[in-house]
Amino acid sequence: MIPAFVRGTIAPVFTAFHEDGRLDDDGQRSILRYLADGKEVSACFVRSGMGQMFTFNFEEAKQIAKVSCEHLVGRTPVLVGSTGIWDRNRDKLPDPQVFVQQAVELSKFAEGVGAAGVVHTLPEAIPPGPGETIADVIVRYFERICDAVTLPVFIYQSPGTDDRYCLSPELAVKLADMPKIKGMKASTADAEYIFEITYAVAGKDFAFISGNECGFLAGLVSGSRAVIGQGATVNPRILNAIQNRYEKGDVKGAIEAQHSTNLLVQRSRNTTEFFKRYITEKGYPIKPYARAMGPNLYFADTPSLSQADYDAYKQLLESELAKFAG
Repeated sequence: MIPAFVRGTIAPVFTAFHEDGRLDDDGQRSILRYLADGKEVSACFVRSGMGQMFTFNFEEAKQIAKVSCEHLVGRTPVLVGSTGIWDRNRDKLPDPQVFVQQAVELSKFAEGVGAAGVVHTLPEAIPPGPGETIADVIVRYFERICDAVTLPVFIYQSPGTDDRYCLSPELAVKLADMPKIKGMKASTADAEYIFEITYAVAGKDFAFISGNECGFLAGLVSGSRAVIGQGATVNPRILNAIQNRYEKGDVKGAIEAQHSTNLLVQRSRNTTEFFKRYITEKGYPIKPYARAMGPNLYFADTPSLSQADYDAYKQLLESELAKFAG
């Protein structure tokens, strides 16, 4: 059975850092408390892509899992990014055996501290062995993860995934037939790709999660059940409105909510810094820092927001949120 929290907005939680790049546990609790108090997200995904997942070392991956699960126990389900350690530098792949063992250990650790599920990126860090295809690598990897835990397992096809590792409809069906795999997040607004995947897995115990909020309504039409994107953290109310209105037959209203969602994405300049400054103003203090990324295909360094840029985006956000109040 697909977990009940796989509906609506699943927040890809941003990560709190000290100025020197260390994890900031108190700041992380502030973010989590803000999201839980808002009661508009169905789950929190920590060590997410928007949370700079590829900068984590092994102990930090355990640290954020423990802090998040302990803080949200009894309030909001937590999904933990449990992929092995790699900075996504394709010129320097990790040892495949170490990478898989780390993924297994992190998944077990997440289960032990109370996670509701584990999330794994497609295993781009593992090249095929002799006589093996990339599809074989992907199936073998997820079989190993599923053998390690009793929790639901979710697949994450993150932005910039090597095309050779992206799931075909046929491979998605094969993975969907593994009992512990309950869904996948694909970070694309490509309506054709979304349709082909959702069509292939229709009727299975497997959820497609829109990984680009600008394509959420298109995904809902063909079977998407939830969304994970920056707006699921910053403006979950509007994303929920897309789904709620669509499911009630209010297509025009859903289109308006999708337009609002797209506008907020298009006008965003530095979403994580904005959000950290914004919730600090709301009484949930957190430092505005990010971590230097190094070679990474997911997340580009962005300039700090000027006060004028911050104020303009805040005005836009609150204006759009007001349209969907109540």
